[in-house]
Amino acid sequence: MKPKNQHQQAIYYLSNWQKFSLKDVINDSMFFKFQTRLSEIEAEHGQIAIREQVKFTSKFGRKSKYYVYSACVNNIKLKEIFESYD
Repeated sequence: MKPKNQHQQAIYYLSNWQKFSLKDVINDSMFFKFQTRLSEIEAEHGQIAIREQVKFTSKFGRKSKYYVYSACVNNIKLKEIFESYD
């Protein structure tokens, strides 16, 4: 599966990476719209990702959080959705 657009790129990460954060996606491909595209896909096809909240404290003492993503459907379903955005 080689992504041809941003929707396919979002699905690609879910199908090929076990767990990842938005920082991982940006470091890999400078794809800043991952969360937006994932939301659009889920609005059309139902939930395909698990968002696990990770809390941390910055070096300045501020508490914050980020999400770690993983797929909640099998690769066969992800491939069907991937191909629907061709």
